[in-house]
Formats: sequence, C-alpha cells, structure tokens
Amino acid sequence: MNSRSPALSRGPTFILFLCLTGLTAQAQWVTEQYNLKAGWNAVYLHIDASHATLNQLVGSDPDNPIEEIWVWAPPGPALQFFDSLQAPQSGSTEWLRWDRYWAGASPMQRLPGNAAALVRVADGSPDYTWTLVGKPMPPAQQWTSSGMNFIGFPTPKTTPPMWGDFLGPARSLHDHAEIYRYVGGPFSSTNPQRIHSPQLRNTPLYRNQAYWVRSEEYNRYFGPFDVELQRPDGIHFGTRRGQFRIRLRNRIDEPVTITASLLASGPAPAGEPAVVDNVPLLLRGEQDLSDLTYPFTRFSEEDGTFTLAPKGQPGANIEVVVGLDRFALAGLPGDHFAGVLRLSDNQGMTDIDLPVTAGIASTEGLWVGNALIGEVAHYLVDYAVDGTGGLAQDEDGAYIAEEIDESFGAVARAFPLRLILHNSGAGTATLLQRVYHGMIDTENTVLTKHQSVLHPDRLDSARRISAAHLPWTDNNTSWSFDGPLNEAAEITTTVFVPYDDQATNPFLHTYHPDHDNLDARFEQALPQGVESYGVERRITLRVQAPGGDFGNVTAGSGTLSGAYEETVILHGRDGASRTYRSRGAFALNRVSEIATLTD
Repeated sequence: MNSRSPALSRGPTFILFLCLTGLTAQAQWVTEQYNLKAGWNAVYLHIDASHATLNQLVGSDPDNPIEEIWVWAPPGPALQFFDSLQAPQSGSTEWLRWDRYWAGASPMQRLPGNAAALVRVADGSPDYTWTLVGKPMPPAQQWTSSGMNFIGFPTPKTTPPMWGDFLGPARSLHDHAEIYRYVGGPFSSTNPQRIHSPQLRNTPLYRNQAYWVRSEEYNRYFGPFDVELQRPDGIHFGTRRGQFRIRLRNRIDEPVTITASLLASGPAPAGEPAVVDNVPLLLRGEQDLSDLTYPFTRFSEEDGTFTLAPKGQPGANIEVVVGLDRFALAGLPGDHFAGVLRLSDNQGMTDIDLPVTAGIASTEGLWVGNALIGEVAHYLVDYAVDGTGGLAQDEDGAYIAEEIDESFGAVARAFPLRLILHNSGAGTATLLQRVYHGMIDTENTVLTKHQSVLHPDRLDSARRISAAHLPWTDNNTSWSFDGPLNEAAEITTTVFVPYDDQATNPFLHTYHPDHDNLDARFEQALPQGVESYGVERRITLRVQAPGGDFGNVTAGSGTLSGAYEETVILHGRDGASRTYRSRGAFALNRVSEIATLTD
C-alpha cells in the first residue's frame, strides 16, 4: 500500500467514544507500554489517551519513530476485512488514520479507548517502547460471526497466559478459530502471522497486542468472567452519588474466584486536574436480617473476594455493591479523587481495570431539617450544712452551695426544632426564621427572605418554609454562623430575644397585667428582670460522619447530620443571669443549590 494514502472518514464508533468521554470531568491515570518493531505492529488500547492530540503524544517527540496509526473503527455491524490480510486500504471507511507528516490535517487527531490499532514504525528503527498515559477503560468488546474481528483481551501484564490455556473453556474458538498476530516488519505472507492450533499452547496472549480472530460462530468469551456496570465508562461517583452496582458473570464451566483490589491513580498529565488522593471505596457486605442494615469493609484495609458458581448454575451471576465514604474525602469542592479497581480471576487469565472517581460537593444552597432535643442539663444544688444541722450561710446571709450537679439527663420525649440554613457562595452559613422559594419572573427561581421579591402571578407555585421556635420579625432577621456548613463544620450562632419584645419574648403576655412589662398604672416600662428576661440562645451544630451502616455512610452529599447543642441564658436585673443547656441530634437535607438569597 502507499503509506501516504488519502484521508479516511470518521466512523460512528469514534463519535460515540467522544460522547462517552464527556460524561465525567474527573480522570484517573495509568501508564501502558507497547513494544514496537520497525514496520507494522498491532496494539490494543485498554486506555483512553484522548486528553492530548496525537501530534502532542507522538508528533512533537522527535525520538518517537511512529509514522502512522490506523484505528479499526468499522461503521456498522457487518464487520469486514480484506481476504488477503494486508494493510489498511485507502478510502476504507473501516479505519481512522493519523499520519505524522500530515500533522493537524490527519482525519484522526486523538486516540480512542477500547480500540485496536495498527502502528507503523519507521523502517530501520530499533525496537521501541511506546509509553502512553491514559484513563483505564472498562472492556467493551464487539464481535461478529462474519469476517474478521480485530480485538484485544484484558490479560495480566506481567504473566500473560498462553493462548491455549486462555481459550481452553471456549473449545470452538480453540479448535476452529483463525488467529493472526503481527510480528513487526513490512506486510508479507508471514506478517500478520497465523497462530495454528499446535502453537496455541506456547504462544503468550499479550494484553497490549491486538489480534485478528475469525470464527463462524458468534462469540461472547473474552475471559473467564465479564463485568456489567451501571454506566459504561466506569465507576464515577461525581459529587452526589454514594453507591454503585457491578454485576459479575461467570463464563466457564467451573467456579471462578475474583479478587477486587483498589490501586492508586498515577499522576495526572500536564494540563489535567491533579488527583488529590485515592477514592475511599467501601464494599457492601451481606444484609444483617436482625436490623436490615448492611455492614461494609474498606478497600484500603482489605481486598474484596467473590466466588462465582459454574456457568449456568445459581450464583454464577452476582451483584456487587461498592460505596463511597464522602466523609473520608479530605479536600475542597472541585478536588478530584481517583483510583483503579482491578478485578482479577484466580486462574490468572484476566485483569479488568475499572476507573473509579469522586469529587467533593459544594455545600452551597438551602438546607432544611430538624434537631431533636433529647437531653437537658440538670441544675441540682447540694447545700452545705452547719453544725446545728441547718443550712450553712455566708457572711452575706446567702446559703452556701456545696455541689451543683449539671450532668445531662434524658427527656421523656425528644422535642423537635425546625432548622433552616442557607450556605452562601461566599462560604457563610445563615440561620433563617423563614425563607421563600419561587419564581422571580417567568423563567428564574430564587431563594429570598421576602415574599415581595416573588412574581405575584407565580405565587401558586412558591413555597414558604418557617421555623416557629425562632423569633419572627417584620424584616425577617437572620443569624450568621461563625463558619460555613460542610462535612467538617462545627459552627455556632447566637439568637437574642430582647426582654421587651412583645412579639417574640416568651415571658411577655401583652394583655396580662403581671406579664406586660408595665407598671401598675400601665404607664412606665419596667426594666429587664422585673417581669421578663432577655433570652440569649447559643446554637451549635457539629457535623459528624454517619455511623455504622453502609447506607448511612454512603448517603451522598445531600445529607448532613450530627450533634446539636444549645445554651439558653436568661438575663435579669443588674447583670444577673441563669444558664440552661440542652443537646440532641440534627439532620439536614439540601433542598436547593441556589447559593444566593435575593433581596
């Protein structure tokens, strides 16, 4: 063939690949090496290296001897290959081509994953190891019973199995399939070279090589087991998901034990977001029927192991559930966490690498939930006794307290308090007495403290959320916490109710003469502490990691819970005060991601 053949059209396989790569912005990285000889070589790309163009990966390196790359991308189900097993044909729609000498004019600019390719190395070049960094791709094999299949297999890198052992469970392929491999050099009658049946037992099946395989029967065997994922491009939790399901299926007539190991991502290439750390991945255990919860183990502490029954028997097809411990993600919103979940069978035939990614969610927006007050501090005083058996007094005549018991005691029934918090884009959490959620015009939804902001014709779809235990004011007073609401928050705010606020102070009863804060003639206002007290409420929220159950730990980024503490100080006359303490638990759910309160 002419190595400068015309450009080929892009096939739909390549377009589909580009669509899939846009599903997630996060990435995890592995390094693959391909051993190349002068002439034509066949490689299989188990990784996606599309983060950079081929001009950047190959063309810009003067020491890289690769001159052409042809990727097998047939446009439809009727896969065909020329009968002579020669080089790719000019004008064929089954190939995507990159040429060093065409540079940016080549029809293929980036390498897809899960693809077989022919790579031409300059004549006379010494053996060359092509090192490529990319994102691991879950297997996505396609097979046709007509024509040739240009495919690769996810065998182990370091100890590849022999073809005969690998195909042993698939006797039809082993005995009747035509298998061809490239051995380097120009195309000839021995390149590609057929692997005949007697050679299968001592010919290694290399992970990063592609092979031509033809069989008259439809084939679904690409190893002792296969994997089905919730989404085809890997295990991507993003900033919200907490659990992910994996289905494992045995393809052979004997039991298969699969080991799942969590590996670290390599460093990100230049220009790509840095990987902060590995993903704190969990494996769900068997359900505890006594309380219907699920225990879990951490991949950082031990591998997961699963035994599949022989093909066709109960237990040959199982579901595995992995989860993300978001409270173990140490970083900031926007940080990327990544790793590789490797599934290996006990027969040494297959290593399937699944990309795993996660991100820290922003906690901006409106959070609504409840606190349950379950304990109140005692105030039990033991007074000193004098020599006569009476209560001892100090020089001012006051009884002497010997001990005060301020321990907490449980209440008969927990008391609920509505909590409404807004976390702004500026990183400030605010406690609200009420908030409105609705349309400001015919298109835009807002959060606001004032109903007048909302469109008057759209009030039927608006919602008001309020907390009756907080003081109502006409201008809708709110209270700022001393920090943002997030997974590590311990934040405090103070709500103060003036002693003479007739609308909100619980000690005032406007039409009761003993509690109206007025003298006997209803003319003069009385000072603080005579009929009513100033009320100071110090509210602390301490976010805590959920405990125990797999479902709680993997609940995702839309729920925060922890300990609630409140100190109530009553302020009386001449600076006198009395303190009461209570505590309990709280839970908040994010109901809106709008980061601004519109005035």
